[in-house]
Amino acid sequence: MVHAFFNPAQTATFNEIAARKDSTFEVYYFGIHGLAHNVRTILALSGANFTSFVPEDWASEKPKKPFGVIPTLKETSVDGKVIEIAECDAIARYLSRKFGYLGTNIFEETVIDQFVSSSRSVQSVIFTKYFGAKTPEAKAEVMTKLMADTIEPWVRYHEQHLADNGSNGHYVAATLSLADVITAGVINVVNGLWGADSITEEKTPALWKVYANVVSTPSYIAWTQTESFKTLAAGNVKLLGF
Repeated sequence: MVHAFFNPAQTATFNEIAARKDSTFEVYYFGIHGLAHNVRTILALSGANFTSFVPEDWASEKPKKPFGVIPTLKETSVDGKVIEIAECDAIARYLSRKFGYLGTNIFEETVIDQFVSSSRSVQSVIFTKYFGAKTPEAKAEVMTKLMADTIEPWVRYHEQHLADNGSNGHYVAATLSLADVITAGVINVVNGLWGADSITEEKTPALWKVYANVVSTPSYIAWTQTESFKTLAAGNVKLLGF
């Protein structure tokens, strides 16, 4: 039997809810920012009504998820209809389409997708190699190589495009997009692991403008003041060190 997340019988309901912006949302993930950070950021930037749920017994709940992993998103419409989505990238794109963060035409959407893919690849390499290193010496060696081979090229290419777009802190036109959100997340990771002086306004002004635009949005600031955010941030520091 097809998993409930993928049952085509929900197509009409799914399409109806996807067109609305007044739903409530539940982000199901562990008690850290982690892979759910971008999802929560999009919801916060949009001023959406959302709650973070942490599994109480992940071992028993894991088999119920379509891929055995989280995050997942549950959306409930004002009239009580429910849809659920798995996988952080699929959730981020779904929410970005709903709230207008995929540009205004196919060209802009494709540009956004390319920079999202670039940034997600960098983030994936960082986590795989850094957290795969088992000793302090190995981590130090990995960090040196990651900076030279992965992060610096990413910075160079993205700085150039952002400058070409007017250094306004956006990847397309002058509007917030999913690419901006993902880049802000990468900057969090880089500055968290390599130090706060790695990506700065002085060294990388165009990238820093992207980050500043995201974190200075009033609805995002409001979210960072909540107990939920503070609890997630504390969990992040405890598990990952930043």
